[in-house]
Amino acid sequence: MLSFRARSLLPGWIGCVPLGAHSSVALVQRRPGERPALRWLADTDWTRPEQALRQLRRQHALHRHRRVALLQPAQYQCLTLDAPADLPREEWRAAMRWQLEDSVDFAVDSAAVDLLAVPEGLSYREQPQVIVVAAAAEQVRPLMEQAHDAGMPWHAIDIGETALRNLSVLAEREGQAQALLHCQPGHATLVITCRGELLSIRRMDLALEQLDHEDEQQRLAAFDHAVLELQRTLDGFERAYGQASLARLLVGPMPGQQRFLDHVTPLLYVPVERLDLASLVDLDALPGLADDATRLNHHLYAIGAALRDD
Repeated sequence: MLSFRARSLLPGWIGCVPLGAHSSVALVQRRPGERPALRWLADTDWTRPEQALRQLRRQHALHRHRRVALLQPAQYQCLTLDAPADLPREEWRAAMRWQLEDSVDFAVDSAAVDLLAVPEGLSYREQPQVIVVAAAAEQVRPLMEQAHDAGMPWHAIDIGETALRNLSVLAEREGQAQALLHCQPGHATLVITCRGELLSIRRMDLALEQLDHEDEQQRLAAFDHAVLELQRTLDGFERAYGQASLARLLVGPMPGQQRFLDHVTPLLYVPVERLDLASLVDLDALPGLADDATRLNHHLYAIGAALRDD
């Protein structure tokens, strides 16, 4: 099988998001001075991952681009903790690993652990904070082995929250924090970013199928629940990060988005707007995608994951 060195790779990242029996896949290429360009999307059968990856290689030259895969939400945990005091930054990861022992239900010595630094000077706390991402080895290993067996190992393993961060950063207003809500089947994820980094993350009990329910009473009940959850989350953020001005809440593409916006906007104290993906990412290679809320919702994580620098 051919092996391509870094200089042989074509520009752009391919983001792959396994979602049970299917996988969402996207290629995004960055261009100096221009919007990142979405080149293609694919929805692939993931019941046999090695076969799916080989098919993507044939159809989309998967082997010629950098590749990042996202863990599924149940496969990892995120915790916001104080950074280790009096230790150089290069030793933080090792120190944080052992702080996790009482917070996770898997062996930390073999776990995959990474740190996301929280911008300093925005909270009332004197001690810097970090977002710790931890996944049990048995959760990460199959994903890596499947790609290795297919001859196309991943260049990075990532999570949904950082994929949403990549999207939020494109729309950030300088010097202000910004929230982005992505509603999916079964749950929703809210991220708050500032200065290009994550400040806060939260998974919320907001199911897309309820927010777009055909029964009006059930739909309105879901909207009211969403308002309550959002109010609590934004209030908690303001208490923790009093030095960060929250500019707005962006709502990602989803069916029934306008109905949702019309309901929640008057009830929240921050401006609420839709995430206009077409203004941030060049979608011209996929005509009609900008108006297809269902498809955009399905592939949003893959697009965000592929928004990485080469």
